[in-house]
Amino acid sequence: MNNEIATIVAPVAKAGAASAVAGFVLGTLIGWLFFPDAMKPWQFGMILALVTLLLVLVAATPYVWRRYSGQS
Repeated sequence: MNNEIATIVAPVAKAGAASAVAGFVLGTLIGWLFFPDAMKPWQFGMILALVTLLLVLVAATPYVWRRYSGQS
C-alpha cells in the first residue's frame, strides 16, 4: 500500500473501529435494558455499531478528500 494512502486511511480506520466497538457495547447495553423482548440485545448493538461507523466515515469524508486532492 502506498505510504501516502496509509497515512490518510489509518486515522479514519482507527476512529471508525473505535466508534464501532463503542457503538456495539452501548447498543448491546441499551438493547438489553430497553428492548429485551423485541430483539436480541447484540442485534441492537450491531445496528448501533453500523450507524456510528457510517457517521464516522461520513464525517471523515472532507478530511480524506482534502488530503487526497492535495488541498490544505
